[in-house]
Amino acid sequence: MCRIIAYKHKLFYNRHMEFIEFEAKEDDEGRRLDKAVKRIFESKGIQPENIFKLIRKTLIKINNAKSVPEDRIKSGDKISIADFLLNRSATIKNAQPKIHANISVQTAFKNEHLWIINKQSGIEVQPSKNSNFCLADFVAHNTKTSSLSFRPGPLHRIDKFTTGLVAFSQSLHGAKWFSENIKNHSIKKTYLAIVENFLPENEFTIDDMIAGKNACTKVKKIAQGIFCGKEISLAKIQIETGRKHQIRIHCASQGFPLLGDKPYGGSKIPNGEFSSCEFFLHALKLEFPKDNPLLLPSEIQAELPPLFKKFIENFLKIPTAEFII
Repeated sequence: MCRIIAYKHKLFYNRHMEFIEFEAKEDDEGRRLDKAVKRIFESKGIQPENIFKLIRKTLIKINNAKSVPEDRIKSGDKISIADFLLNRSATIKNAQPKIHANISVQTAFKNEHLWIINKQSGIEVQPSKNSNFCLADFVAHNTKTSSLSFRPGPLHRIDKFTTGLVAFSQSLHGAKWFSENIKNHSIKKTYLAIVENFLPENEFTIDDMIAGKNACTKVKKIAQGIFCGKEISLAKIQIETGRKHQIRIHCASQGFPLLGDKPYGGSKIPNGEFSSCEFFLHALKLEFPKDNPLLLPSEIQAELPPLFKKFIENFLKIPTAEFII
């Protein structure tokens, strides 16, 4: 997927060939020439050819000088591309993402570095064959950038039917900082989940490996109740790693799958008011280091979906304000 970006450019003549000139910005600093050029082609809906060959033939240059694909771009550099390479019909299928105006996207926080969205259930974060709308396309479509090579995108993922916070980059600096701090566990992610059965302890940690990789999930019991004759618990969960389906796999492995999560052994939610919910898992909170360079607040919380909130208040007999803090 890509989108068309209007760049300021000028035409000049060199060896009887017109070139289009693009100026590198701060978010292009350090990017390889071939990677930046690939992004430029894709933004025009053009399938990149053999970029290495085009650079060697001086059809692509930096600062009007012969270059090599491995050259690193600096802010302010001028990248010149032969005009005929760009004046082609779009060759990438479905180059323009489908953006649906009737889908509401709730912003939890946004600045020049990050856009944090409170995702609804049923919406994909990344493009998929089975969906014609995803948040990655929505953010890209609604973000203005003068960078040649940087594209805003998701910095982590949550499942299609998981609700709550997901962060998207708005700058290269923001993307690098977020990724580094997720890796060193300086950013904390907290979820709320409704699971089957009563939890065995008030607090415990699951350290089982997933797909051969370390995975750590911390669980804290908040409340318990009965739903359709079945024992259920409300849990606050923190993950220190981000393996695919980590919470769902770890909870199921310990005998308390998410309510409704049939792929991992959960019972189907009976027909009725809550039957539209695949399962109840909500990315509730992101906590950030104080005095961070992105000027983020110490924490950001996502409002619960109405059905999730109603389920808790009806069957777990606890006001949601008591555990959201």
